[in-house]
Amino acid sequence: MAKKRDLRQLFRNKRSKLSAQELSEASIQIFEQIRTDKLIEGNLIMLYMSSQNHQELPTDTLFSLSDHHRVCVPKVIDKNGVMEAVMWDKNMPTSTNEWGIKEPLSEAYISPENIDTVVVPLLCFDTAGHRVGFGKGYYDRFLERCSKEVKTVGLSYFEPVDNITDVETTDVPLDIVITPKNIYRF
Repeated sequence: MAKKRDLRQLFRNKRSKLSAQELSEASIQIFEQIRTDKLIEGNLIMLYMSSQNHQELPTDTLFSLSDHHRVCVPKVIDKNGVMEAVMWDKNMPTSTNEWGIKEPLSEAYISPENIDTVVVPLLCFDTAGHRVGFGKGYYDRFLERCSKEVKTVGLSYFEPVDNITDVETTDVPLDIVITPKNIYRF
C-alpha cells in the first residue's frame, strides 16, 4: 500500500532505469496485444502523444489506427487542469508544451462526449484499476466530461501495485490496463 506521491517518485525512478532496449521490447509486446486482441476500438479514439522526457510508452505505432478509426489528441488549455481534444492529422502542426509534451497547435476542439476510447498515460496502477499519473489531474477532469460509456485504456511498463491508498472521488478508474505480459480488465 502506498500513496500517489511515493508511487510517482518510485515509478519515475524505475522508468529512468529501463534501457532503450527494454523500453522498445515492452512497447512491441504491448502493441502486439493491442493489435491481436483489438483492445482499442470505436469510431473516435483519443491517443496521447508520448513524451520521451517522461519515458512514456511510445504511442507512434498506435497512430496507424487512423487507417480504421478517427483519432484525436489532447491539448492542455491552462494550468487549472483544463484539457481539450483536437482531431489528429499526420501533417498537423504541433508544439512542445512546458512539460515536454507534444500537442497540436489547432484550436478546433471536439466534444469529449463523442470519444469512444481514451488511451491514458500513467506511471503505475493498482489491482482496482486506479492509476497514478503525473499529478496534474488533466485526464481525470477530461474523462468526467466524456460519455459514461467511454472506454479507458492505460498502457504500463509495470505490473500493478496492490493498492493506492489515497484514491480520491474525482479519480477515474481505468477499464483496461495493458502491460508487456498481461491485460488487466476492471
